[in-house]
Amino acid sequence: MTVAVLLIAFASTNGHDKQSANTAASVPSAANSTAPAKPAGDAGAPAGSAVRDGKFEFQVLGAPERSATKEGYPPQHAKGEFFTVNIRVTNIGDRAQNFSASNQKLIVNGKKYDATTSLSDNTWMSDINPGLGLEGTVTFDIPQGAVPEAIEFHDSMFSGGARVAL
Repeated sequence: MTVAVLLIAFASTNGHDKQSANTAASVPSAANSTAPAKPAGDAGAPAGSAVRDGKFEFQVLGAPERSATKEGYPPQHAKGEFFTVNIRVTNIGDRAQNFSASNQKLIVNGKKYDATTSLSDNTWMSDINPGLGLEGTVTFDIPQGAVPEAIEFHDSMFSGGARVAL
C-alpha cells in the first residue's frame, strides 16, 4: 500500500523535482506569450516602405500634417497639437478584415500615443474585403513641437505591430 501511494505521488509530479518544475514554470508557452516589446529607438522600416502586420499591408502616403485645430462641428482643439498621417491599408488576407484607427500608435520619444479616432476620417473603423484597401488619415494629439519618430501599425489590438519611420 505504501509503495502504491509513493508511485501515485511520483506520477503526479511527472518525475520532476522542484528545481525543474520551477524552471519550466518560468518559461512562457508560445500560446500564452505576447510579442516582445519593441525597443524605444526602433524606428522600424524606412519612411515610405510598405509593412505587414497580420492580414494587412500598411503604407504612409505623403508628409504628415500638423495643426492646432481640426475643422468640423464643433471644431476640435488639440491639447498639444494634432499630427495627421495619411495612410493606405490593404487586406492581404483571404477574407474580410476589420481595420480600426484606434489600434494604431504614434511613437514619440519612445512613448506610444493613441489615435484620436473622432478625427480619423474614413479609417475610424472599416471592413476591408480581400485584395481591397482604403486610403485615409489617422490623427494623434501629441505635445506641441514633439517630433514623432515612427508610426506603429496594427492588424488588431492584439497583434505585434509593424513600425515605419516618419
